[in-house]
Amino acid sequence: MALEAVLDTRFYFSYYSPENKEIAAWSKAMIQSVSKGEIRLASSTITVTELYNTMGKTLGKDVVKTRIASIRASNIRFIPVTEEIAQLAGEITLTAPEVPLADAIIAATAFIDAKATVITDDDHFKHIKQLKVKWLKEV
Repeated sequence: MALEAVLDTRFYFSYYSPENKEIAAWSKAMIQSVSKGEIRLASSTITVTELYNTMGKTLGKDVVKTRIASIRASNIRFIPVTEEIAQLAGEITLTAPEVPLADAIIAATAFIDAKATVITDDDHFKHIKQLKVKWLKEV
């Protein structure tokens, strides 16, 4: 089964600290679907950096380490930044300079490995042509 989408770091913020009941139920259902093998999702390794940079500041690195282990245990893998991903991310920043580098890396990962689909509610991704952005939808 092919990889359906790349989860942006925002997904994990919503999963671990949902803004409302709808997002809580949706993100939990997504993780359960991945755990059961019904869909295949992944994240970029840059997400690990972003989780430590954000959650680590407020919750500590041990909590982040545990959450990353939990993500992996849910059958979500982390795709490393290859030279191909790095090149495409650089090209994305040239055509969409308002997109932060980490988001460009996540988008490039999606283009190369996941049917050009990112699960996020981050508006930065809307600036990237031909990228499919999904949120609160089934994949």
